[in-house]
Amino acid sequence: MPAPSTTLLIEGSFSELAEEFAAYLDALSKPEEASLQTDLAPLLQPLHEQEQNDTQIDQSKRDEVLKKLVSAATVLNTAPEKEITPAYNLLIHLVQQASDPDMFLSRICSYLTKPVSSSSQFGASLAIAILSTIFNTLAPSDSSRFHILLAVVAVIRQSGSSAAFDALKPQLTAQLPTWRSAWELDDEEARRLHLAIADAAQVAGDLDWSQTHLVEALHTIPPAEASSPVARELAVRALTSALTHPAVFDFAPLTAADAVQALRSSDAALFELLEIFTADTLDAYEDFISTTPVANILPDNALTPHAEALQTKIRLLTLASLAAAATTTTNASARSLSYETIASALRVPQEEVEKWVIDTIRAGLIEGKLSQLRSEFLVHRATYRVFGEKQWAEVQGRLMVWRRSLENVLGVIRSERERFAREAASVATATEEKTGADKGRIERRRAPQEVAAAE
Repeated sequence: MPAPSTTLLIEGSFSELAEEFAAYLDALSKPEEASLQTDLAPLLQPLHEQEQNDTQIDQSKRDEVLKKLVSAATVLNTAPEKEITPAYNLLIHLVQQASDPDMFLSRICSYLTKPVSSSSQFGASLAIAILSTIFNTLAPSDSSRFHILLAVVAVIRQSGSSAAFDALKPQLTAQLPTWRSAWELDDEEARRLHLAIADAAQVAGDLDWSQTHLVEALHTIPPAEASSPVARELAVRALTSALTHPAVFDFAPLTAADAVQALRSSDAALFELLEIFTADTLDAYEDFISTTPVANILPDNALTPHAEALQTKIRLLTLASLAAAATTTTNASARSLSYETIASALRVPQEEVEKWVIDTIRAGLIEGKLSQLRSEFLVHRATYRVFGEKQWAEVQGRLMVWRRSLENVLGVIRSERERFAREAASVATATEEKTGADKGRIERRRAPQEVAAAE
């Protein structure tokens, strides 16, 4: 049977459109035996009569037709490129008339995550466009959107397209929390979603987003399951990613996760390494490495290729700790670090100190000014690696100093205001007295003249 027109208009009754779609699928699959159209005829005939007579539709027969159509729709990915989108749109239109469209939509999504053999170049774009159509035809609170979004992310990951991922990011940034709430996702579903986004981001080269969603996935693990194999695998992955990521210096979100805390028992060496990168310095790292080589921290040697990157990161963090310690004093002269001090702490020649300081500034850990003349670094700001009671006490102390300074300023302003008011009052009094005296003299001068005029 010849294929239908490549331009598919979604008009007509369910039975007519179903028969047209079955004919199209037969044309693609070219069955040697019974065709889909022949198989559906006994089901479509009574439906057609019900539609013509405007009687109640037998929904069970309609669902049976859709089961057969959706099962046979695996061949749609072999359709000519220009026919794929209208063909899927027709299938979506038919499925929306099912008693429960969700049971069919998930299967359609699985088809779209597979390669489009007729268009290797634009297959991913076509699949994303079709999935977007499905997504946008559903109500915002429809939980089927969750599975469709997973399919969209899967297509992006398989394509490896950074442009496609970048196009999706603004929507995820603005809508993901709302979607999670509207779809009422449980912990496992939320974890699936965050891991899917993390995988797609990693393939697209967006390591920041990948790390962010790995941590989000970690926090979906309930405390009761923190020691499970799944939790352990995810915790190791997230921690390894954070340690080797060149821009991750804050490990507090990781240490707050129950699954990461559970590594204290299952992966003691890895957890000890986390504690060093959280709050310790190069000295502690070198002592640790001397007894526990990087190759022995994880069974699969995942950290071995990153040994140099780990040492670089701990040097940057060590310098951040030195600078943070220098900022605790109110003495401006003590807020500087000599090149000699920095070189000793980082185990580098003094000639390389400026390079390490600049790298730490670029990492956003410190701010300050280098002085080649005095061979020192004046610290303006430093990031605290651990913010505990000691740091809160320092903040409280600084706030008290600022409060006293502001009180002194307010006292000076108040005194000046009172002095100005007194001076203004004094000037006003003197002016009034002078005006009164002048008026008296004028009146005394005018009185004799008025007497003479009267005579």
